[in-house]
Amino acid sequence: MRRFNQGFTLIEIMIVIAIIGIVVTISAPLLTEYVKKTHRSEIAGLLSEQAQLLERFHSQNKVYSNATGLSAGNEYYSIVPTLADQSFLLTAVRKSDASMAGDKCGDLTLSNTGVMGMNNAAAEMTSKDCWGR
Repeated sequence: MRRFNQGFTLIEIMIVIAIIGIVVTISAPLLTEYVKKTHRSEIAGLLSEQAQLLERFHSQNKVYSNATGLSAGNEYYSIVPTLADQSFLLTAVRKSDASMAGDKCGDLTLSNTGVMGMNNAAAEMTSKDCWGR
């Protein structure tokens, strides 16, 4: 007896392709949000580091203004410091040409009192959603 390999039919291949398409359609937004959450976590850590640097500078010089050695940010955010003698505000501004430009958390802020905030964030977003704390 001879046995023939028939392989897959066109219908079977189309069903597999449709299933793969559905899985990708469902998972792509979740993956994108996970990547954005990672970038927000990275900049939140960098803002905390910069705040610690400013606190060390303040303990030595009694002012925040004229602090040196601050980071400019990373490939997704620029850090803009607003320094006064007795206060500071660090703002992580989304770069317009990076993948975080349309992020719903907006620009992250950190003050000398430890207040973690957001500028230009979507109305439903909370500090815990964006800062993870």
